[in-house]
Amino acid sequence: MFLNKNGVNMNIIKYCMFLLIFYSCQNNLEVEPLKYSQDDLVPLNDSTKELYYYDAAMIELFNVMSDSITRYEVVKLDAEKINLYYNDLVYIYNNSYRLGNTFFENIQKIHSYGHRTLYSIHVAVDTNKTWAFNWLNGISQTGVSSVDSLIENYKLEPIHIFTSQNTIWYQLLSKDPINYFALVEKFKTTTEFLHIDPNVMIGGGSVISLEKQNDRKYYTYSYGWGDCPSGCLNYHYWKIFLKGTNINLIDEWGDPLL
Repeated sequence: MFLNKNGVNMNIIKYCMFLLIFYSCQNNLEVEPLKYSQDDLVPLNDSTKELYYYDAAMIELFNVMSDSITRYEVVKLDAEKINLYYNDLVYIYNNSYRLGNTFFENIQKIHSYGHRTLYSIHVAVDTNKTWAFNWLNGISQTGVSSVDSLIENYKLEPIHIFTSQNTIWYQLLSKDPINYFALVEKFKTTTEFLHIDPNVMIGGGSVISLEKQNDRKYYTYSYGWGDCPSGCLNYHYWKIFLKGTNINLIDEWGDPLL
C-alpha cells in the first residue's frame, strides 16, 4: 500500500479520479436535455427498411474489402451478417429519440451512398467474339465455360446497355449484394472481355460504418452535405455504442449542422 505523508492511500485516489473522468466523459453529451420521445418517432416503412438493408450490406462490403485476401476472393456477402447489422440499424433507429436531439433530427437523412455498386458490374464484349450477341438475343449461355460458370454461380443477369462500333456493353446484374471488386477480378481471368468495370461511386455522401470490439459495436453515422456529387464539403458525425440492448451516444463532432 502506497501512502502519502498524510497517510492517504494514493491508489484509491487514482482509482476515484479515473472513475470521475470516465463517467464525466460518458455523460458529457447530455448537456442539452432530450426533447423527443417515442411518440415523435416515425415508423419505418418498407422503402426505408430497404435502405437500411443496403446500409447493412455496405457495412459487410467494407469488412470484406478491408482484408487483403477476402477483398479479391469473396464475391458473395454473408447474408447472416448483413441481417445482423440490419437489425442493429433498425434498433438504433427505433431508439434514436434517446440518442441526442441532433441525431434524432438527422437520422432519416443518413444512409450509405453508392449502394448500387453492390448489385452490378459492367463488361464490354468485342462483336467479333462468336458469342458476343448471345446475351443480346436472350441466350444466357455463351459456350465459354469460364464465363457461364460465373454467371450461373453468382446468379447474374446480363442487361444490354448499348452497342458502339465493334463493342457491346452489358450490365451484369445481381439479385443479392456482392463484393463487386472480387467479381471484377474473377471476370478478368476469363480473358473474354475488352473492359470489365465496377459500377463505381462518384462524389461523396453519408455513410454508416461499424467498428467491433468483441461483443461491443460502435456505429458511426456520418452525415454529408454541400456539393456531394463532387465530394461533400461538410460532414457531421455521431458515434453510437451498442452491446445487446444497451445503447448510448458516446460522441458527436464535425461541421456545425445547418
